[in-house]
Amino acid sequence: MTIKTITLKTIILITTGQWGYAQVKMGNRPEIIHPRAVLHVESNTKGIMLPVVENHTELPHYNSALPDLYENSPEDNGLVFYNKEIRDVVKYDGYRWIAATEKSIKNYKNVSILGSNASDHTVANVLGITGRPTLVFNVLNDIDRNNVNNLGVTVNSNGEITIPADGFYRINPSVKTSSAGGLSVGNAATIVSLQALYVNAQGDGWQKIHENSFLLYGLLVTAGSSNSINSFSTIKFLHTGDQIRLRAGIQADTGLNVGTGVTFKMSDKDTFLYIEKLN
Repeated sequence: MTIKTITLKTIILITTGQWGYAQVKMGNRPEIIHPRAVLHVESNTKGIMLPVVENHTELPHYNSALPDLYENSPEDNGLVFYNKEIRDVVKYDGYRWIAATEKSIKNYKNVSILGSNASDHTVANVLGITGRPTLVFNVLNDIDRNNVNNLGVTVNSNGEITIPADGFYRINPSVKTSSAGGLSVGNAATIVSLQALYVNAQGDGWQKIHENSFLLYGLLVTAGSSNSINSFSTIKFLHTGDQIRLRAGIQADTGLNVGTGVTFKMSDKDTFLYIEKLN
């Protein structure tokens, strides 16, 4: 049996005598070709072998120095390989390689994921008293951090986020923190509070939607401890023009805290605000 290798360009030139207007059929019934196919492959015994890589490091644009491991190259959106490492076809969306069955974050039209470029924010608990500043998120549109604004929410300089349309929303804040030291007799907890200012409310101010506490089980004296993440998820019906904001602080859960502090790491990739419209 003789196997002949011929380039697609050669086939097209032979078929039509010119470049750019050909339809090519390979396999069974060469006389029948789909009217909208540039290349039509038909066989019940043979398939198509895609380009193959052993693992993700062999894929184009791999760069271990980058957070998502791949350089951005929007002009290569649509490249396809078979990755033996995960035994699946992978596709390039212009920013990273994902499994063929996975949707790019840019395709989720009902989702906004807000990050922050604000400085780290430290608050202290003195005899159980602490302020709760508003944590400021931004519309970054940074695909490397999965920050997108497909919902079209707006954020003012105070960190207050305006909802663009009526509907049920799933809201998932994630805030990375580290303790800032101090004297803790008992346990302290970081508090993250999601609040809303309803556009149709009469005379009411900001209302609490959901609040979450994360215990810092500490020593009697701490000079700072490892990082932790305070995260929760809640669903709420919101109207067009309603605003939401995230406030955070620290409080004594048990015992007495003198000068115990917490730093909210705003620009960290694990600090974000996920907002999804469910209908």
